Amino acid sequence: MDAKETYERGRRARSAEVAALEARARTIGTGRLLLAAGALALLGGIVWARLGAGAWAALAGTVAAFVALVLVHARVLEAKERAAAALRFHERGLARMAHAWADLPVTSERFVSADHPFTRDLDVFGRGSVMQLVDATETRPGEERLAKLLSQEEPGSWPTVVAERQAAVRDLAGRPAFRENLATAGGVLAGERADPAPLLAWAEEKDEGLAPGLRVLAWLVPGAVVSGVAATLALHLQAGIETLIVIGAVAVGLAASRRLTRMLEAASTREQAVSRWRAMIEAIERESFDAPLLVRERQRLSAAGRRASVEIAALERIVGFLDARRNEVFGLLIGPILMWDVHCAAALLRWRARAGAHVRDWLEALAEVEALASLGGFAHEHPSFVFPELAPETMVEARGLGHPLIADDKRVGNDVRLPSAGRALVVTGSNMSGKSTLLRAIGVNVVLANAGAPVCATSARMGPTRIATSMRIDDSLEQGVSHFYAELRRLKRVIDLAQETGRAPVLFLLDEILHGTNSRERVLGACAVVKELLARGALGAVSTHDLGITALEKELGGLVENVHFEEQVRGEEMSFDYVLRPGIVQSSNALRLMRAVGIDVAP
Repeated sequence: MDAKETYERGRRARSAEVAALEARARTIGTGRLLLAAGALALLGGIVWARLGAGAWAALAGTVAAFVALVLVHARVLEAKERAAAALRFHERGLARMAHAWADLPVTSERFVSADHPFTRDLDVFGRGSVMQLVDATETRPGEERLAKLLSQEEPGSWPTVVAERQAAVRDLAGRPAFRENLATAGGVLAGERADPAPLLAWAEEKDEGLAPGLRVLAWLVPGAVVSGVAATLALHLQAGIETLIVIGAVAVGLAASRRLTRMLEAASTREQAVSRWRAMIEAIERESFDAPLLVRERQRLSAAGRRASVEIAALERIVGFLDARRNEVFGLLIGPILMWDVHCAAALLRWRARAGAHVRDWLEALAEVEALASLGGFAHEHPSFVFPELAPETMVEARGLGHPLIADDKRVGNDVRLPSAGRALVVTGSNMSGKSTLLRAIGVNVVLANAGAPVCATSARMGPTRIATSMRIDDSLEQGVSHFYAELRRLKRVIDLAQETGRAPVLFLLDEILHGTNSRERVLGACAVVKELLARGALGAVSTHDLGITALEKELGGLVENVHFEEQVRGEEMSFDYVLRPGIVQSSNALRLMRAVGIDVAP
């Protein structure tokens, strides 16, 4: 079964499940209303008509049935939320395959940075981006981990780390049920991606714990209240003494609670995110992975001696008890007497001492698996894409290389060959013929390869590289920066990255290089930039309209190869086949395009 059929079957099944649960929930809701009305009628009969013992029994049965329906209703609503989350998993899978960007969440815009070496130029983040094409995460840690993989922030040692990622992505591509379970567990609260930073800050906080006096009071005050009230009643002491005992206990309890408010509120608000992640962690703990990287990540969830899901469940129970304080009667009377907050604080501190240091590991393991699951889904959705062969030496070679953001029925693949460091392509061609798209296709596929994902090609072999681009240039009136000067700064950054030693060579992608100056200076400047980059061991591609730059092919003895795109003309009609050809373009279409849009230019 291919990915589209899998998603369509899942959507139909989950849609039917959601509809059935909604109908059941409405039926139960109607039953609750009827029982409530019946209870009120019985109560009125007992009060006004003085009905006998049978009415009391009926009232008790009605109330018991109402409580039972409340519990059942809650479970049905919870099941409906899970089914709705599963439905979103299948709907978003279909939306990604159809490139229906409007039907997908756009939460990666916060990762867009003009200062990053390539992500903005290559549309890695934002709407209609690589991230949106790949992302199936439901948590902030998972999304941030995926963003790091797609921005080369943690390249790791080549090719060991990337090979491990490839194996994990292959493993997860064949586990659609696991990926659905993971997304469903995380997607119950649709749209909410809790920030783990406050939780980590609380879990890793170092303090002295509770004062010894509070621990003593936690047991002394409730005992004193029980003993005092019992003694007062047994000895028939003066009336009101038991009231004073209770008031004194409440005052002591409230004073103790005020000292613990910050910690208790912090733990209570953080638990909501942890509860959501527990189900995802349980799904990982239950899965029997084959890939070594996934096995290690699962083992991190039990490295503390107890499974992470068990520890998180323990935290949920503590916070469940703690949240009883939100009831006003309990919080102002019963809780202080029992020193409830102190007991809860002591339990939280014991939990933090036992498990707090491991929370970061748990979240990192969850984030890694969730990010790799997104890439696994991407591989499942694009079976024609290939995992590139990982070469130890710097190179980028691919057959049928295309841009994954272009629909299958419109995409044209081309062969690209940069066989070693110090090599470059000079791409010429008419306007709109595909030069910029080729450069972006090269960059995007290298991004995917470094993340461990398959690439949009029929075959590929790639080595270690760091991407640096100069494509989208923004001037700034506010800062007094012209378009040309802004491009010079971008080019300087690319050269600086290429000059760094001890790191992988730079893969440079320069679109319409130095087009903000005159033709003579553009040729001189562009040739100087390319020569400098190649001398530093970089490799890449440059697109240009200026044919003077193509002289580099002869000047550098084959280190530079000229390739081009061209348009097809029939009468006054133009079309493009987007096929990359060797050599230098022999035509131009600027005047023809001007006439096509209604600008009268003499031939």
